[in-house]
Amino acid sequence: MITYFGVSFPPFKEDKLGKGAYTIKFAIKGSIPSLKNSRHAVPVLKEAHKYIKENTNKDGYIHHTQIRKALSKVYARVTPNLKYEKWLEEQKPHIESQREYWATRLNELGIYFPLTKAKLNFTFYFHTNYIIDMISKQESIQDLLTDLKIITDDNYFVTNNITTMAANYKDEMTESATLVSSVLSRSSTLFNSSTMIISCLR
Repeated sequence: MITYFGVSFPPFKEDKLGKGAYTIKFAIKGSIPSLKNSRHAVPVLKEAHKYIKENTNKDGYIHHTQIRKALSKVYARVTPNLKYEKWLEEQKPHIESQREYWATRLNELGIYFPLTKAKLNFTFYFHTNYIIDMISKQESIQDLLTDLKIITDDNYFVTNNITTMAANYKDEMTESATLVSSVLSRSSTLFNSSTMIISCLR
């Protein structure tokens, strides 16, 4: 047990790769939408309107207790991210064809999609001087991997050990690119692997 500033930490339960490694690659072109930027909560008023109509008398009067009851029937609904949904449909045929390509090789090793464990590294090469939120781009890629059955989920049981780096390559590259990499141990089933090369415009 190690203590830092009054907080005690036991030894970290880190999964370790065995000897040997296997790497697979996925290539994606196009801009990466930010998931959080297009999600909005909108009020759903249908049941409240119905309740008010049913409980308003012929003089147009409704008791204040019934108004409170009507308000309790209002709830929020999160609208879908239309940019992400469009991006997902655009990437779907490309990712699925690449998944089939790698499946023929991984299946020989007894590994099947969707992968149940993935160590991921995100390296962003930005062809822009704009300040970009890397986490939002990373979340979109992780959701893409999940939705297209490359990984089972993007929770920490599946995508543990994630690292992210970024740098400005405006003068060296003609467009932005992202490298997402992971390595599979051939001698251990602890980790499945995905190395993804992503070329993207901001």
